[in-house]
Amino acid sequence: MAVWGIESWNHCTSNPNCRCIPRSNQRYLADCSNLTITQVPKTRPDVDTLNIGHNRISHILHPFSTTLIHLDMSYNQILNFTNDVFANLTRLRTLNLEGNQLQMDKSIFRPQIFRDLKALRALNIKKTTIKVRNNTFPDKMWKHLFSLKTLRIDVYSSTQFGRQFRSLTSLNVLDVSGFSGSCSIKQIGERFFENLPHLEVLDLSSCQMKSIAAGALKNQRNITILDISYNKKLTFASFENITSDLQFSKIKVFKANKIHCTYGLGTVIQIRDVMHFRNTSLEEIYLENNRLALFERYALLYFPHTLRIVSLVQNKMAPGTYLMDLIFLTGMKSLDLSLQLASTPISKLVEAFICQNPIRPSDNTVERHFNKFSTENFQMGYNTTITLPRNLRTLMLRTSGIRLELFRILVNPSNQLSHVHLSQNVITRFTGPIIGFNKLKYLDLSDCLCSSLSTGFFDFTTALQVLKLNKNMLGFSLKDDLDGGTFKNLVNLQELDLSDNRIQQLPEMLFKNLGKLQKLNLSSNFLTEWKMKIDNMWNLLMIDISDNEIRQLSQDATDSLYNPFTCSCHSRHFLLWSSKTRKHISDFHQMKCKLDNGTSFGFQDIETVLRLLEIQCKNYQMLTFVITSVIVCFVTIIVTGLIYRYRWKLRYLFYMTKNKYRLASPIYQDTFTFDAFISYADEDSDFAVHESISQLEESRGLRLCLSKRDFRPGTEIAANITEAITKSRKTIIILSNHFLNSYWCMYEFNMARMESIYTRKDVLFMVMYRHVTAKMLPLSMLALVESRSYMEYPDDPQGNVVFWDKVAETCKKPSD
Repeated sequence: MAVWGIESWNHCTSNPNCRCIPRSNQRYLADCSNLTITQVPKTRPDVDTLNIGHNRISHILHPFSTTLIHLDMSYNQILNFTNDVFANLTRLRTLNLEGNQLQMDKSIFRPQIFRDLKALRALNIKKTTIKVRNNTFPDKMWKHLFSLKTLRIDVYSSTQFGRQFRSLTSLNVLDVSGFSGSCSIKQIGERFFENLPHLEVLDLSSCQMKSIAAGALKNQRNITILDISYNKKLTFASFENITSDLQFSKIKVFKANKIHCTYGLGTVIQIRDVMHFRNTSLEEIYLENNRLALFERYALLYFPHTLRIVSLVQNKMAPGTYLMDLIFLTGMKSLDLSLQLASTPISKLVEAFICQNPIRPSDNTVERHFNKFSTENFQMGYNTTITLPRNLRTLMLRTSGIRLELFRILVNPSNQLSHVHLSQNVITRFTGPIIGFNKLKYLDLSDCLCSSLSTGFFDFTTALQVLKLNKNMLGFSLKDDLDGGTFKNLVNLQELDLSDNRIQQLPEMLFKNLGKLQKLNLSSNFLTEWKMKIDNMWNLLMIDISDNEIRQLSQDATDSLYNPFTCSCHSRHFLLWSSKTRKHISDFHQMKCKLDNGTSFGFQDIETVLRLLEIQCKNYQMLTFVITSVIVCFVTIIVTGLIYRYRWKLRYLFYMTKNKYRLASPIYQDTFTFDAFISYADEDSDFAVHESISQLEESRGLRLCLSKRDFRPGTEIAANITEAITKSRKTIIILSNHFLNSYWCMYEFNMARMESIYTRKDVLFMVMYRHVTAKMLPLSMLALVESRSYMEYPDDPQGNVVFWDKVAETCKKPSD
């Protein structure tokens, strides 16, 4: 029997079918998923990520490689673990056990199972096929996971997060969502989360909840994201309990989509539901698909000024006095009221028979008021004035059941609105004008059954860049605009969509002022000819007139669309297309183009032109490539040279910024932590450490900074060095051949030299411990030796006393 050692593998695993994907730092990801294997392959030490998901593994016969950082064992048939399955995985950060047949009890998840996973940050044990026995988690399996930050786990009715979870002091993300696993929490009591006080993200979506008790979330002071969506039996009865607990927390995002069944009575958001939000810094709130009909008057005043995004998609919102309170949401940037009164698929009609949402007192009046609004068309008066939140930028009203005519609308000109979506409503007339939309850039009025567009509707929307009017019936209105008054003020318009508008003909001057237009879509209409004047559209890139009834293009049309042409590499694609479709182009043989040298060719010789361009474009591409390469190489050399030239200055500035160095403190106040920082090579440590401590600290009372004694453990060496130099009055260089051969010694010298150049002039103090010839010294050090005094170590009893006195005198404060 042959025995194969790991060193003999040419593959990153013992299974050659696995895919080895290179990662940074010469590491590999071994992807062994979806191979129907039954055993875990062994891996080389340079593999830090192993994916064995979606296989048929039921037992793990040998321990994993200790170099693994990420391990995915999801969707196998694992029933149990051996005692040492995770032994020595001290570097493992993520572990995915989702979709196995693990039972959450003490016989499988034993107290020592995760003993060595002290670096584990993310654990996923969702979608286990066997439910938790007795609805409790094993007591001691969590105690070693003190680095765990993210936990994804299934919970069932009456499940409790016991005291054992208090050991997870780093846990800040808890996912028990029924979308990604199993969740059947009927009620959340007051003490449900008391052992998880550090949560920042909590996902309780789709958990079949019926109620959340007051106080259940009161200890979640660090919570920033809370999702209770798709708990249809929860309703707004528990809303006050939740919002009351969230006050004074760090909540930023709150999601409560579909917590009310589709066929319940309309819901009113009352003041008591949201009044506690005023004590938060909430930024986003999502209340989609909740049968919301109204807000109680003044309820919106209790939302904080930090609120940026509000989404009320797929409700049944009716007009009401609460709309006047929107002005108080001064921080709101996006409001989505799309899909109001949207139809529900037949497949979900069963909800109508099982809906048991409780009725709150104020909800009884909703249906009566709402029916009044839904049966009458809401008409805007001729001088309707609208006040918007001052920072609102995006307004979404797609498919919102709006039935009105847009007469003259006046909006506060200080508004910031830039994007408006009104598609799929019933707006039969665009009369206008709409005044005050000075910053509006995107307007979608598509699919609104509009048949009338007045020539003054867009008079005050000069900043508009994208206008979508497709899927209307504007062909009847546009044909009468002979002077182009409809779009005359849209001087910044770049995209115009008039497709599917039953347009049979367009006046020649309709687009005369659209000089910046780039895209024009007139597809899916009934155009029979093209007479448009587009000579002024110098930025036009695309015209779409597909799916019309155009049989041919007149000479005027071809003149405006195609002439003058240039025969160049940029137009080669168009010339090739023209050659292939010549039968469909009127007067093809009368068309001409010019080469760059001024030579003119008729399109009857287009094959000759294409052959010339093929040769010319190849040369042009090669020339472009060579020039670009030369420029890139030149710039690279210059940048590299500058970086090398100023490398020490750049390093110095980087670490000064990183250490938050304050220039004024040490210079002007002379408040240094150390009198001197001793820079020495390891080979000279007997002299540099023992002698300096004895002679300078013990005998002369100086405070020294020594790397082996005073550097902070766990901090980068470079950061420690720069911090030591800036906190020391002097940097003493113990110069020797060993010093010159040490990378970090030279780093200390150069950092001190930068300090002396850019901050303090008298930082460096050089001691010639061992004689060094001038040719051995770098130029930067040689210049300092020649321009400044330095001391040589005498190495005799009498001279040593004078030597150390001079050193101490140099390092003391001026006042000393």
